Amino acid sequence: MNSLRPLTTSGRQLLRSFHAATPRFTGKTVEGDKSTFDSLVRKADHPVIVDFYADWCGPCRIIGPALSKAVAANPQVTLVKINVDNCEDIAKEFNIAALPTVTAFHNGKVVDQFVGAMVKQVNGFVEKHANLAKK
Repeated sequence: MNSLRPLTTSGRQLLRSFHAATPRFTGKTVEGDKSTFDSLVRKADHPVIVDFYADWCGPCRIIGPALSKAVAANPQVTLVKINVDNCEDIAKEFNIAALPTVTAFHNGKVVDQFVGAMVKQVNGFVEKHANLAKK
């Protein structure tokens, strides 16, 4: 259960989350970095699609919107975008040698991957991992 309640401090109203061990962003696109990678990907209790990209990469700009749209249509998964220029350690850990690299994680482990701007493959890839979450 993830509930929000208003919290007032110093005259400002904030939203406070409770009853959630790890954040759930299913069906959402989230920008990740070194400090959030473990909580968003490794500790997730649902499938996570990771888009390893760079701002200067043309094919990355092509596939990014297609991934976001496919994940929004399949709320069982989360899309985490990792900018390899800002997260070189993560890119090195997962041997990212070409961009874009799209990787599926289940229970914190890599289970599937494709490389390149394969826009036609995106929907099937996301649906496949969303269906695995239903089982």
